[in-house]
Order: sequence, then structure tokens, then C-alpha cells
Amino acid sequence: MKTKKKIRHSSLCKEMAFTVPTSWENLTQQQLRHIVRLLWLFQDGPEWEYRVQCAALLHFCSVEVVKPTDQGWLCRQHKTGDEFLLDPELLPSMLETVAWTVHPERMRVRIEAIGQYTAVDFELRTLMFGAYLACENYFQAFLQTKSTKHLAAMARFLYQMPEADPSPEFKEEELMGVFLWFNAVKQLLGGSFPHFLKPSSSTGTSTGMENQMESVRAQIRLLTKGDVTKREYILDKTDTWAALEELDALAMEAEEIKKKYGK
Repeated sequence: MKTKKKIRHSSLCKEMAFTVPTSWENLTQQQLRHIVRLLWLFQDGPEWEYRVQCAALLHFCSVEVVKPTDQGWLCRQHKTGDEFLLDPELLPSMLETVAWTVHPERMRVRIEAIGQYTAVDFELRTLMFGAYLACENYFQAFLQTKSTKHLAAMARFLYQMPEADPSPEFKEEELMGVFLWFNAVKQLLGGSFPHFLKPSSSTGTSTGMENQMESVRAQIRLLTKGDVTKREYILDKTDTWAALEELDALAMEAEEIKKKYGK
């Protein structure tokens, strides 16, 4: 595209100031949905981190790029209509302020509601252990297949959706939000229960469905001590953190025995 060589500086603002969120916790629910949608849109594209940061910065500042010029990028603020020139050399330092947007594994917030359904607490402290195991199974299935039907199945547990509502409609950012939320919780739980859960990478790791199912069965056996009459209580009436605390204690005991006796 041909661009004008010069722009009348009298028509431009000499100075612009912007305030942007500095962490996931500073986001409004509307902003959170927008950033999660950006991650959904750019996740598999080239330079996805750069694209997400640029798009996030423009969104937070309510700015659009009009065109490139010899003197810099001509930009316009949506709310006021003010135009200004952005020096490209300033862009790296500006993007640093939103670098956290490409680290969703550090998020400690989640989309609070989908339709009429409210999310459980972020750390899953009120989620029953059976629902947590189901979510872990669907999470691993998504990593293998990339089918969003597994994320939809997770959403039903995390947003307490009754079976009477068989087919709620999910937006793309809501499904992506489910994945990012659960993956972030896995990082948190890995740090809280280091003997039983090993911290995973920021993108998650697939264990294979056979290994995953065997892992679930092993966890249930450990908690029930082989007493099948306790199975329903463990799955439906024991919260996730209480179950993981017990499993972590058992794992620590096993480590101590192995260290002491070499078996």
C-alpha cells in the first residue's frame, strides 16, 4: 500500500498515556474472555506469542493501527478518536507490560460463569474427587485427540451442569478457558502435592489413556485400602484436596521406605 510521506503533526496528539492490566488477576471477566479467545485463535499459528501480546495491548489501550508511515505507525484511539504516531522502537517495551498473557499456566482466575451455570472455586477445593478424576481423564483425552468434545465434558463438571441439560452451547473461549484453567490448576496441585503429583509442562503432557485409566484405578485402591464399600464415599463425598493430601502422604511414606530399605 502507498502511504503518505508526511502527516500534519498539528493534527496528532503529542503524548498518549495508557493503563493496562499487569496480571491475570487484574482482568475483568470481559477482558479475561477476550484474552482467552486470542489464545484460542493464535495458539497454533506462527509467532503466536507476539501476535497475542500485540492484540492484547491494542485491546487494553482501545487502539487500532491505521497505517504505517515514514514517521511511525499511525494509530487511533477508539474512545476519543485521537490519532498519534507510535515509534516502532517503543513497541518491545510496551509488549513487556502484557508478556504475562502468553503464560496462561500462571493464571489464578477463570471464567466465572457459562450461561446460567457458575464455576466451582479455582483451586477445585470444593470439587469432589470423582469429578476431578473424570476431568483429568477428559483432559488427557483432549491432549491426544484435540477434540473439543472432551473440553465440553470437563465443563459440565467444572460448571456444575446438571444431566438434565444434555447439550449446553459453549463458546470457543469458554472451551479454551476450561483447558487453560485445568492446566493451571495442575501446576498448582503439582506444587502443593509434590510427592504424588509431578509438575507438568505449561502445555500439559499426555500419559496415554491406558496408563491414565490404570492411574485412576490405582488412586482409588490406595484411598479405599481395597475396601470396595468405600469407593462411593471416596469418589462422591471426598473433596479433591482431601483425597490428594492423603495420596501425597502415602507417596511420601513410600519414598521414605524406598530410601531406607532400597525397595
